[in-house]
Amino acid sequence: MDNEIMNNNMRRIMMMAAVMAAMILQACSNADVHNGKTPVAKVYDTYLYYEDLGELVPKGTDPIDSALKVKQYIHVWARQQLMIKVAELYLDPAEKDVERQLQEYRNNLLIYRYKDQYINKNLDTAVTDAQKKDYYEGHPDDFRLNSPAIKAIYVQLPAVSDNDTEIRKLLDFRSEKDSLLLIDLCRQHAVKFDNFDNRWVTLQEAGRNMPDPISEKNDVIKINGTIVVNNGEYIYMLKIRDHIQAGGEMPLNMAENSIYQIIINKRKTKLINDFEQLILDDALSNKNLEFFTGE
Repeated sequence: MDNEIMNNNMRRIMMMAAVMAAMILQACSNADVHNGKTPVAKVYDTYLYYEDLGELVPKGTDPIDSALKVKQYIHVWARQQLMIKVAELYLDPAEKDVERQLQEYRNNLLIYRYKDQYINKNLDTAVTDAQKKDYYEGHPDDFRLNSPAIKAIYVQLPAVSDNDTEIRKLLDFRSEKDSLLLIDLCRQHAVKFDNFDNRWVTLQEAGRNMPDPISEKNDVIKINGTIVVNNGEYIYMLKIRDHIQAGGEMPLNMAENSIYQIIINKRKTKLINDFEQLILDDALSNKNLEFFTGE
């Protein structure tokens, strides 16, 4: 089997060498016609030359891989040239006139690149908490929950645990003392412990480590209860400390990223509008812009 593979590889290399030799001979016989270049393919009166392949195959590439890449490139080039030829033949002159479209594309690309550069140099990307809060309070209807938001505590314990009863009781803590005791016990005995009691999160985020997805319609959420699952290996507890149903107003901490993007996008728009107006005013004052239609 190894000998057969080696023989096949050798045959491919020899074939590639033969092709390259043929190219060189062809170049010599067509030196005047092709200005010393080596043709490797032709579509009607358009040639692809060996010299055009350039950096297609990096130095040190396996000869077999090199041959395959060259072959693939030649076939892609041929298909493209044939399609161009067909388009040239069957499109009417107006349809083939793409100069205006190319110029518009170039202009739009130049404008886009410069605007992007200008924004990167001049945009103020700092947004304070006060600015986020002001925008949030001024647009209450823009931030509504698609799914419930909760404050919660997640605890995962071994199925055999001497602390599960006490921890479950402490999940309903009402004092800082009990809260600290809960945290201490969980750090000592829990396999995993996540405290979302001080910030609003989605139901999916809080329950991502539960063995089964939690339904938004689960009645335990409505009563701020505790969801408990024992699969024989672990005890999973998710205590709902507070909740907001879907459709309710999104808490500020959950809306902050969106608010940041909104404020930044508004700044970008104003920055570009002001810049364009500055250019316009400058051109008018320097008579580099004139209107001949009564504007």
